Amino acid sequence: MKGINSRSNAPIVILWFLFLFLLMVTDSEGREGVRIRDMAGREVFLPKKPERIVALSGSLRYVVYLQAVDKLVGIEAVEKQPLMRGIIATGRPYNIVIREKITPLPVIGEGGPGKLPEMERLLMVKPDVVILYEPDMAEAITSKTGLPTVVIKSIATEAWTWEELKEVLRFLGKLLDREKRAEELINYIEKLVKELNNRASREIATSYYIGAVSARGAHGTTSTVAKVPPLTLLKAKNISEEFSPKGGHLFIDKEALLSRNPDFIFFDTAGLSLVQEDYLKNPHYYQRIKAINAKNVYTLLPINFYRTNLEFLLANTFFIGKKLRPKEYADLDPIEKTREILKVFLGRDVLDEVLRDYPAFKRVEFGDKGLLFK
Repeated sequence: MKGINSRSNAPIVILWFLFLFLLMVTDSEGREGVRIRDMAGREVFLPKKPERIVALSGSLRYVVYLQAVDKLVGIEAVEKQPLMRGIIATGRPYNIVIREKITPLPVIGEGGPGKLPEMERLLMVKPDVVILYEPDMAEAITSKTGLPTVVIKSIATEAWTWEELKEVLRFLGKLLDREKRAEELINYIEKLVKELNNRASREIATSYYIGAVSARGAHGTTSTVAKVPPLTLLKAKNISEEFSPKGGHLFIDKEALLSRNPDFIFFDTAGLSLVQEDYLKNPHYYQRIKAINAKNVYTLLPINFYRTNLEFLLANTFFIGKKLRPKEYADLDPIEKTREILKVFLGRDVLDEVLRDYPAFKRVEFGDKGLLFK
C-alpha cells in the first residue's frame, strides 16, 4: 500500500491547484471571481474568497475539521436534531462541538442522505457556495437557484485512499481559506499512519471481524467494512476482505461469519441494539462463534454517522491494534489516544459526552438476558 506522504505527484498537484484557484475571471453579470473545477470535474464560478457557505450531506464535518464554522449561514435540520434515523447525535462528534454555534442558524432543509434542500430557504441565506458530495444534487441545486455548488470526494462507506483524503482536505482548505489548517491535519494524519505502521512491522495470522456498522442507518451483526484505511495498517486478517475485492461497506451472510470464525469480533456501538435483538432471538447461533466463547468481543465508537467519522475510525484502529497486537501496543492507552485525536480534529475532547451514549471500548459478554459490557 502506498504511504500517505508520497510526493511523486507533487508538481501535478501544485499545478492543479494553481489552475483551480488562481485564474481570475468575470462572469456574464460582470462579477469578479474565480472559475474552478470541483472534485467531480465540474466547472464552477465562485467569489475569490467565499465567506458564506452551506455544507450538505455530512460535509459539515470537514468545515469543523478545518475550523471554518464561522462561515456557515444555513444548516440542515438533521444537524440540530438529537436523533437521526434512531441514532443519537453524539455519534457524529463534530456535531457536539458546534451545537451552540449552529442553534441560531436558519434551517435550509431537512437534510439526510440524498435529500435536496428547500430551494427558497437556501436562496434566503445567500451562500457564496454550497458544498456537497453528489454531482446530481449539485446540478439540481444550481439549475433551480443559480447558486454555485462544489462537489467533493466522498470519504465514506465506499472504498477510499489516503491520497483522496488529502485531496479533499487541501481542496476545502483552499476553498475556505484554511490552507494552513488543512496541512496541520494532513501532517497529524501522516504521524498517526507512521505510528500504526511502526506498531505493525509484519503481518499476523490473527483474524478479526467488525460488525454492526452503520450505512444509511443502523444495522446488525452482518454489516461490516473491508479494506478501509486505516484498518489495513493493522496487518491482520479482516475476514470481510475476501467478500469484497474493492473494499468499503458490505453485508455478509451469517453462516459465512460462522464458517470463518474470527479470533476477535468488534461491534460498532451504533448497531448494538440490533445485535442484542438478534442474539435474543437466536442465541444458539452466537454460542457457536469462537470469539464469543473466548470472550474476545469488544465495542467500537460509531464508524459511520452521516458518512464516516474519520476521527473515530482512527481511534478505533488503535483500540483494535491494542487487542490484536498486545506486545506492540503495550505502552498505548486507547482512551488517551482517542482524546488526543479528538482534540486535534475537533479542537476539543468530547469523548466523555460520546461514551455516555455509546459504550465503546468495552468487552462484551453474551448473557442469558442480553449483552453485558465489562
